[in-house]
Parts: sequence; structure tokens; C-alpha cells
Amino acid sequence: MERTGSQRRWVDGLGWAAIYAALWASFSEGGGWSLGVPSILLAVLLSVWLGLRPWHPTLSALPGFIAFFLMRMLAGGWDVAVRALHPRRPLQPAWLDYPLQCASPQVRLLLSALVGLLPGTLSSRVDGERLRVHVLDERQAWQPTVAELERHLQRLLGAGGRG
Repeated sequence: MERTGSQRRWVDGLGWAAIYAALWASFSEGGGWSLGVPSILLAVLLSVWLGLRPWHPTLSALPGFIAFFLMRMLAGGWDVAVRALHPRRPLQPAWLDYPLQCASPQVRLLLSALVGLLPGTLSSRVDGERLRVHVLDERQAWQPTVAELERHLQRLLGAGGRG
């Protein structure tokens, strides 16, 4: 069944409302709804006005993504702790390029947001068809982990590659 533009906007609006309400509830510990409801409504209106589609994760890919991400996040925390305790550990920080494989803006946004939690990386930004990643030591193999995260996000969000 095809949805009209108006029906799609309503469905998207409800999806965004659910996402924003869940985020508000988690960040505010379930309180502050007198500020939260207007903020959520404004965010929903803006999202719909911009034509953004809410994310529809593939639930079968969720356990693999969570396991991968938690393991890498713990490894990243350990890496930072070891570097803090051993200040003589060699560092060679640099901004490096990772060629993006997926054209999905959702995958790119999440990849950019999550890559800083991986071992050896600090931050990133999307610059055209590449992800600029700031790494602690450019001699470490950080690219395979970023590529694996991108593949997990593609499966989770049901996005294809470059085709």
C-alpha cells in the first residue's frame, strides 16, 4: 500500500516523536516534561519540515552491532587508560582520511558520531566522500575497525553500499 505525502509525513512525525521522547526520557531521567514536550514537538516539526526520515533499524542486526560496539568501546577506554598511566607511550597523532563505502547519510552521521569511541580514535568529521578521523597514533591499524563499524551500521540501518 502506497502512502501519500501527507500520510508519510504523519508516520515520520510519529517516528521522530518516539525517538525524541525516548532520548528526552533517557537524558532527563524521566523528568522535565514541561520543557521536554515543547522541545520534542519543535524537533519533530523541524525534522518533518526538512524531510528527514526516522531511522528504522533492522532488529536482527542489533545484537551483532551492540556486541561489536561494546567490545570496541571497552577497548577504546582501556587504550586511553593505558596511555594516561604510561605517558611515555609513543603517540603520533594525525588527521587521516577514511574513504566512505556507504552513501547513506544516516550511516555517515552515526559513523562520524560513534568513531570517536573506538580504540585509537578521538574525533571525526564527514568531508565529502571521506571521513576525516583524528587518531592517537597514525601507525596503528584503525581503518579495519572503522570499516567494520561502517558495515555494522549498514546492516543495522538496512543501507546499501555504493552499488
